[in-house]
Amino acid sequence: MTAETSQTLDRGLRVLKLLADTDHGLTVTELASRLGVNRTVVYRLLATLEQHSLVRRDLGGRARVGLGVLGLAHQVHPLLREAALPALRSLAEDIGATAHLTLVDGSEALAVAVVEPTWTDYHVAYRTGFRHPLDRGAAGRAILAGRGMQPTADGSRWERFADSLEDEDGDGEGPGGAGDERGTLVRTGTATVGTGLATDRVRYVLTHGELEAGASGAAAPLLGVPGVEGSVGVVMLAEAVPERVGPRVVEAATEVSEALR
Repeated sequence: MTAETSQTLDRGLRVLKLLADTDHGLTVTELASRLGVNRTVVYRLLATLEQHSLVRRDLGGRARVGLGVLGLAHQVHPLLREAALPALRSLAEDIGATAHLTLVDGSEALAVAVVEPTWTDYHVAYRTGFRHPLDRGAAGRAILAGRGMQPTADGSRWERFADSLEDEDGDGEGPGGAGDERGTLVRTGTATVGTGLATDRVRYVLTHGELEAGASGAAAPLLGVPGVEGSVGVVMLAEAVPERVGPRVVEAATEVSEALR
């Protein structure tokens, strides 16, 4: 039997989703059209959401997401950390390197969970709350890779993955391999995602020296988690990332993705 639901609440949530999907806001008329309701209903929904600071209207009358959503979003990170920690602990202990969960925050990558190995003599200190541009470091670049992006040969911009990224020459390296001065997308790794379909491939990204001299990173994107854009990775003091690290990072990212679904 289908559970009873609140039509008003459903419409209010749909308003928030519609506003979240636009950068320029929506008018009452536009919202009414997309919701399939009259303008009076939309006015009431917006008035209620405004009372809770979840929606604001600019001088032109366009509705936008309000600052109140930040308070709700702030409570999401602890939940994500809790779900990701088992996989991160296992990854850190297995590889002997600092493991992290990184999420998108605007145009930056934000580390929201970090686990350091317990048995190593030394490892990279990587603090929760650390930020860096999405186009620098393995964590951010893996997120871009999850969007289907890769840097051009000269590193000046990002573009969609080419079909050739599947490592056609069989040398274990994709575009920007050993000769890539930027040290990014050193190799394309592949693994099956949660569905187990061989055609669903996950790529990992390897970098060296982009965020800290002498440090290398490996990261893989979180895939198939609605509303969450991020990556799981490790950072280590090494000139090169060992062979097994890339696939192991993909495995951990898959575990975290499944825990968050």
